[in-house]
Amino acid sequence: MMSSSATSALPSSTSPSYATDESAEILWYEQSINAAVYIGAMAWGLQVVVYFQALKATLRSPIKGMRLWTLFTSVSFSLTTVNICCNINFNERAWIDEREYPGGPISFFSREQALPVNVASIATSVICMFLTNGLLIYRCHALWNKAYITLFLCATLVACTVMSILHSIQVVHAPSGSWDDTLLSLCVPYASLTMSLNVLLVLILVFRLLDLSRKLPKSLPTQTHKDYTSLEALLIESALPYGTVSFVFSIFFGVRSTIANLFLSLIIQLQGITSGLIVTRMANGHAWSTDLLRSIGPNKITFRGQLGRSPNSDAVADDVSMFALGDEPREQVDVKVPTMFA
Repeated sequence: MMSSSATSALPSSTSPSYATDESAEILWYEQSINAAVYIGAMAWGLQVVVYFQALKATLRSPIKGMRLWTLFTSVSFSLTTVNICCNINFNERAWIDEREYPGGPISFFSREQALPVNVASIATSVICMFLTNGLLIYRCHALWNKAYITLFLCATLVACTVMSILHSIQVVHAPSGSWDDTLLSLCVPYASLTMSLNVLLVLILVFRLLDLSRKLPKSLPTQTHKDYTSLEALLIESALPYGTVSFVFSIFFGVRSTIANLFLSLIIQLQGITSGLIVTRMANGHAWSTDLLRSIGPNKITFRGQLGRSPNSDAVADDVSMFALGDEPREQVDVKVPTMFA
């Protein structure tokens, strides 16, 4: 038999618990907000790599106008960096600096939306949305060259921007949480319209890119086909990851699921990543455009520049050889088609 002293030395089977006494719903809400910032921070790390690749490509590109895209990617990267920094600071205030806030972190998140750091986070997200969707509309115009498509998308972007500004003002001045009925008058319409535009842009780009890939002559060099028709080209130029995440977010947000919180910071970082990847392809002369296929006829297509460069040609862009491709061998035709849209 064990002595009383030995018995007292054994660890108690009923050790005290230090877990929160909050309900499972509130606890999951707080966990989702905290996890969202970590997810966004990881995505920002990826964006750092993408940004410097885009910066290198635009600075070295001989294509006219690339310096403006250097500025574009730099502004986009700066905005997303400010956004994730503000989110991290806002979380720090809730979990650490203001840990004794009445009602706990969830009350802090609900009632302190007007803090400058949170206002800055909201403002940068609105600007990032405008820049990224503006770039995708620009790409849609380059691929379709249809005025009615471009005007419709531009009008939708303006509506999204107005809604986002109004919603941001409402959130900043609201005394309650994101899912409160006082916010739903603009919250759901804003999210639905914005995410719908994201998905619509991606669908338009995917359809057009698949159509152009189908029309690309099989007689082109293997590397050319790889540059323009590979899965990588489709994913980047259509912004498919961005559209997919937007679609998933819109579903969870529409049913008021807390899971939607996990995508908030990620979407902002994806906007910067998407812009950087597309600009990199543009700078490298691998981006599709209407100009690229302007000379497509019933039986032939003529490429100039990077697509038509012969193995022994000079590095001068205007003095490259031409490929006239069609169903049958034809005489070369000197039709100048830029490798990149203006």
